[in-house]
Amino acid sequence: MRNKKYIIAVSGILLILVLVALIYFKNKDSNYTNNEMFDELLLNSEYYKASGDYLKSEEILKESLKYNKSEGYYYLGMLYAGSMNDKKRAKEAYIMAYKYKNVEAATYIGMIEEENGKLKEAEKWYKKGIVNNSENSLYRLGKFYYEKNETEKARKYLEKAANKKEGRSIYILAKMYYKEKNWEELKRCQKQILEETEIYHVEYYMKKNIEYMLGTEKEKQYFNLTEEANKFVEKKDYEKAEKIFLEAAKLNNEGYYEIAKMYSDISNEKAVEKYKIAYEKGVARAAGDVGSYYYDEKKDVETAKKWIQMAIDGGDVDSNFYLGEIYEDAGDLRQALKYYSIPANNKKAIAMSIARSLASELGDKKLADYWYNKIFSEPGIEQLSEQLVIGLGK
Repeated sequence: MRNKKYIIAVSGILLILVLVALIYFKNKDSNYTNNEMFDELLLNSEYYKASGDYLKSEEILKESLKYNKSEGYYYLGMLYAGSMNDKKRAKEAYIMAYKYKNVEAATYIGMIEEENGKLKEAEKWYKKGIVNNSENSLYRLGKFYYEKNETEKARKYLEKAANKKEGRSIYILAKMYYKEKNWEELKRCQKQILEETEIYHVEYYMKKNIEYMLGTEKEKQYFNLTEEANKFVEKKDYEKAEKIFLEAAKLNNEGYYEIAKMYSDISNEKAVEKYKIAYEKGVARAAGDVGSYYYDEKKDVETAKKWIQMAIDGGDVDSNFYLGEIYEDAGDLRQALKYYSIPANNKKAIAMSIARSLASELGDKKLADYWYNKIFSEPGIEQLSEQLVIGLGK
C-alpha cells in the first residue's frame, strides 16, 4: 500500500508539470518544428495518462508518430506495458521503436521476454539494450545474470551501473558480497548508499537489509530467511513464503510486516488483516498502512487518521505522509505541507518533491527552493527516480 501511494504521488507531480508545460506551448508561436509538435503531443498524452484516460493518451501518442517514430513508439510501449498492462502490444511497440533506433526499447523487450520465460530471447535483447550504456540497461542485464547465478557476468554489469549511481545495482552487489563474506566491499556499498548524493532507486528496505547483513548472527539469520521467503513470493507460492516469514518473525517482528507486504499485491483486505497483526506485534509503521487502506478503500477519514496517528505515536515518522495527503485532498495546503515536511526531513524524495510543489503553490519560493536543492544535495536520499526528476523539471 505504501509503494502504491508513492506511485500515485509521483503521477500527481508529473500532472502538475504537464499542465505548466501545456500552458507554455499554448502561448508559443504556432510555427512549430517536428520536435516541438512531438513534445506538445507527448505532454498531452502524459496529461491524459495521469488522469486515467488511457485510450485518449494512446490516441495522441499514435498521432505523435507523424513527428517522431522512435520516441512515439517507445512511449506507446510504456503506456501499453504499464498503465494498460498489455504486454503483447507493448512488445510490438518497443520493437518498432528499436527499428527506428531507440536502443533503450531493447531493454524493455528483454524484460517482457524474461517475464514470459524466454530467457535466451531476453538475454539477446538485454545485450542490444546496453549499447547506450544507460544505468537501467546495465542494471537489467546485471540482474538477469544474477538471477541465473552467473556471478561474474552479473558483477561486470552491476558494477558499471553502480558507478553511475544506480541504487538497485549497488544493493544486488551488496548481496553478492554478503554471500562471499567480503565485508569490506559490503561496507563500501553501504557507504555509497548512505553517504553519496543522487543515488537513484534506493529504498528503505535496502538500507535496513544491509544493516542486517553486517549485523549480529541473529540479524543475518533473519535476513537469510526473508531472502528465502521472497524466492517463493516470486514463484507465487505464498503459503510456503508465509511459513518462512513466520520463522523469520521469531527472530524479528518485521517478519510479520513482510507477510502483510506480500499480501498487499494479492488482496487489500487480506493485507490489512496482516498489517493489523504486524502492528499488534510491535511494528508501528504497519498502522500507517492500515490507515491508508481506510482512507483509500473505505473513504473513512476518521478511522484512517486514528490508525495513522497510532503509527506516528509508535515512532514511524514516515506515516505523516498519509496525513499530508488527507489534508492536501481537503484543500488545507498549509497543514498538508506541515505533514509532508516530516518524511521529507527523513530523506524521502517524493515527500520532498510534494513539499516543494506545495510551498511554491503557497507563494513561498524560498522554501520551495530549499526542498528542491535538498533533493539533490543531501546524501542517502530514498525514492529518487528518473520519473520524479522529470517531474521536478531538472
